[in-house]
Amino acid sequence: MSTYEFECRDCQERFDVIVVITEHAKLKEQPPVCPQCGKSDNRQLASLVNCKTASARF
Repeated sequence: MSTYEFECRDCQERFDVIVVITEHAKLKEQPPVCPQCGKSDNRQLASLVNCKTASARF
């Protein structure tokens, strides 16, 4: 599962959407709805990436 951060262009609310990475392309076709105002006019923000490795060594 991946977390994508969005900002509503109408009310400037920032919110997260958690989806399987293979579903990311669908977010462009069907943008998520803002939980604050209910509109889907938003933009995806550049977010930090968090990775977990199986070992402490790199």
